[in-house]
Amino acid sequence: MSNPLPDALPGPLLNRAAGLIGAAGVLLSGALALFQAPAGLPPGPAMPVKGEQACPRGAGGALRGRFFGALDLTADWSGAALACDGMQKPDGKGVRLYFAGDRPDGGRVSLLITLDGGLEELAGAERPANVTVIDERDARFFSSGGAGRCWASIRSVAPVDRRPGGPAGRGIDGLAYCVGALPSVGDRSSITMSDLQFSGWVAAGAD
Repeated sequence: MSNPLPDALPGPLLNRAAGLIGAAGVLLSGALALFQAPAGLPPGPAMPVKGEQACPRGAGGALRGRFFGALDLTADWSGAALACDGMQKPDGKGVRLYFAGDRPDGGRVSLLITLDGGLEELAGAERPANVTVIDERDARFFSSGGAGRCWASIRSVAPVDRRPGGPAGRGIDGLAYCVGALPSVGDRSSITMSDLQFSGWVAAGAD
């Protein structure tokens, strides 16, 4: 299991992910240990991605892939259709990447990918990944349950042009895949993912 997130997560999108998990009340063991969400946060409404903080990578951010099973969805999110955020673990030995996009039949799906290893070690590497998928509309959570079921192949880690008033960061491009299905935290359903291509962002350096 990955190291727990700190109580106060930097970045509104990561805070939102933690709040959704805390509000659902179904992450009784594994997911609560993963996110350490503050108790008592109400579930946020399913909002259009355009109404939230844009992905710091702008047009360069993307998440593309296919979900089967309890969640039937083709993700093809980029530009204004994608929300993304990212942070390094407190010990600097890993990163967390957050992505979110709308589903065609209403509501939204969020994805959190946690990787071990420092930023300078990730490029060109294949790493175990902890993957959590959140169906915000129906308050369902699917998790790999720790490293070993999912992996990520990192193509590149590169500085991202800093926008005026925006934070410094790195762009991370790669491919995430899982061996077998991701079980639901709250019931006996599960989802299967095809290879997910991602172009994410993680805060790095001084603000």
